[in-house]
Amino acid sequence: MPTSLIETHNLIKRYGDKVAVNNVSFDVYGGEVFGFLGPNGAGKTTTIKMIVGLLQPTSGTVKVAGYDVQKQPLFAKAASGYVPDTPNLYAKLTGRELLQFVGDLYNLDRSQAARRIDELLRMFDLSGAADDT
Repeated sequence: MPTSLIETHNLIKRYGDKVAVNNVSFDVYGGEVFGFLGPNGAGKTTTIKMIVGLLQPTSGTVKVAGYDVQKQPLFAKAASGYVPDTPNLYAKLTGRELLQFVGDLYNLDRSQAARRIDELLRMFDLSGAADDT
């Protein structure tokens, strides 16, 4: 049986008396296309934020690539990617800074990352704009 890439089990998120996510369980396997559909306030974004570790569930568990998001957050986050609706951080970084930031997330050696960043910027003809904000 294949291993699921994302697992949620009995996921609940409450804000005081308001239940935003109520007992959600599902598995997503490699090669599947999976999405959330529902009206505003249905808990779609809240569920995604719990999966990527930006919100802590009130109860239940989330695993990404077999790693418990609450107990092994660095491993779970290294195995996934998340681009928010409003990426506030990215707009404040230059292209070079963003690439270095991603290299830092993956613990790449800074001098090796800098060489690779320069190589990629040249390859995509972006060297002239790499330090623009």
